[in-house]
Amino acid sequence: ANHRIYAKNARYPGLNMSRCLGDLMGHADCGITAEPEVKSLDIKSHHNVLLVCSDGVWEFITPQEAVQIVSQFSPKQAMLAAEKLAKEAWDRWITEEGGAVVDDITVVCVFLNPHLHPFKNQDNQQPGR
Repeated sequence: ANHRIYAKNARYPGLNMSRCLGDLMGHADCGITAEPEVKSLDIKSHHNVLLVCSDGVWEFITPQEAVQIVSQFSPKQAMLAAEKLAKEAWDRWITEEGGAVVDDITVVCVFLNPHLHPFKNQDNQQPGR
């Protein structure tokens, strides 16, 4: 399926959703709005990590798998955790699509309540690969 936005009966602007905010041609010709859809979620004490990722991550990785991957790292290693999840997403795109295409991959990893919830790797060593 084509996930781009076009003006009616035209081959432009061909915008991906990530580019739609602030695009005047898309707003005038395609009906794109600059009003984001916002949802809120109450963070509970048992929530250990917040992952904000692009669809390139979620295409082949379930939320449970993503949490398992980043939970191998201590809260001080959030960047390493994000990089590991991004690499896993990349590898799965290569495997699933035969190396033909890899979607954009963005990972933001924030460990929540690190003093209340021990993670598997509390020292500063990188987990095994």
